[in-house]
Amino acid sequence: MTEPDDVKRDSLAMPALITGLLGFLGITAALGLVFGTIALVRTREIGQAGRGLAIGGIVAAAAWIAVLSSLPFLLFTGSVLSASNAPIAVLEVDNCYNTARPGADAARVPCEGEHDGVVLDAYTMTKVAYPGERVARADAQRGCEDRLASRFTGELPPDLEIVGYPPTEASWIAGKQLAVCGLQSRSGPLFGPLPH
Repeated sequence: MTEPDDVKRDSLAMPALITGLLGFLGITAALGLVFGTIALVRTREIGQAGRGLAIGGIVAAAAWIAVLSSLPFLLFTGSVLSASNAPIAVLEVDNCYNTARPGADAARVPCEGEHDGVVLDAYTMTKVAYPGERVARADAQRGCEDRLASRFTGELPPDLEIVGYPPTEASWIAGKQLAVCGLQSRSGPLFGPLPH
């Protein structure tokens, strides 16, 4: 429906649309909602033009409010997920971790504090077919010990051990045959970063 030429447009209709579209600035979304609501009521009750602009401002403002109000949740869950349990194979060299078990998850933690282990190396296992969990674990352990023998001069302190974590069968089938080599304590948690 077109509006007659002699009908004046509501003075808040255009500001409603502009502030609604600029809702990413936060306060402008609230202003767009307020201006749009007032303009919508006035266009209906007084018969002024600008109904479409008011509705556009309300819709844009409401969309921005929804996005902005969900942003803290998205940021929180993103940070929780990035620091939460994940397969140890996604950790990088020099990352510290807690509660790693073969085929299980490991929580990446800061190396400055208490932790169960630190990733020292990772390598791709070369067998074509998945050898089974027991053989994969033994191969990963042997490979890690061989790879890390040159990193340490002499024997490891008796309370430390090198642990090889093989990929899971599902990872292997997906073409991700990464074995991770960790250094862990036999007698409790480690403290601070590993000296290089």
